[in-house]
Amino acid sequence: MRLALFFAFAASTASAQTCEIDIAAVEARIAELEPAYSLVLSDIGCDAPTNPAHVLMCNDAETPGATLWRMGRLDDLAWVYAVENATGQAVDQTNPPRDDDFIAKRDACTDAACLCDALVRHTNDSLGGTSPYPQ
Repeated sequence: MRLALFFAFAASTASAQTCEIDIAAVEARIAELEPAYSLVLSDIGCDAPTNPAHVLMCNDAETPGATLWRMGRLDDLAWVYAVENATGQAVDQTNPPRDDDFIAKRDACTDAACLCDALVRHTNDSLGGTSPYPQ
């Protein structure tokens, strides 16, 4: 158990260092989007993840700070926001359209650096100048 906690802590620390993001800015943007998109959930199920990217994300979700998981939360909200803005139509938040190209790129990741890059790029594409990440 201690060994698992050590690896989870080490992965969280590594993801925060690898991402080099302002987590407070991420949390602020989530707080702005969540009231309108509170029903949007992640497409990643953490009950028994087998994909390496999902394992990294799910392990991170259970650590203090949860940098990757919170970046994923922002990306989920940002994508639905972008779809609604592009189409002018409200989407079903309980079953929103997914960006299959992005999901394929994200799910091909095997380390935190790749996940950070994929999440930052996709969130920047979705939010443009209102993204908390440098562009």
